[in-house]
Amino acid sequence: MHFGDSIFIFLLALVLFGPKRLPEIGRQIGKLLVEFRRASNDFKMQIDEELRAMEQQERQKQLEQAAVQPAAQIPAESAAQPTIMPPSTGEPVSSTTGPYASLPVTEIDPGYQEALEKEELAAREATNGAGPETTTAVTPSESEQAPIHHG
Repeated sequence: MHFGDSIFIFLLALVLFGPKRLPEIGRQIGKLLVEFRRASNDFKMQIDEELRAMEQQERQKQLEQAAVQPAAQIPAESAAQPTIMPPSTGEPVSSTTGPYASLPVTEIDPGYQEALEKEELAAREATNGAGPETTTAVTPSESEQAPIHHG
């Protein structure tokens, strides 16, 4: 409704009802609008309360069903969640079990194996307090002969 339309309706009401009754009619219309808004707000609040009560009942039923449901019937989603395991005992892990058991096992390059053993030996000697004269240093030619394969 535009401003021009509002002016036209006001002038029409002024002509029909007169200047003495127009303020009285305006007050009555205002009171009716306030009552209408109040009734519609009450209706909306009642509907919202009923919806909340229904949702609460549904949640209560779900909680009761979850409490009655035995632990063996827990959904697979919660069973697939990771669990915290105790610290390692230092024992080697078997390659025949676990998530990587189905992967193909590749042989380690003998040159790489030798270089790895020499590094471990040197590290053990260094931690055991052996002097630099007793440790074996890897020469560049030895490391070139034993390429390191990561993978």
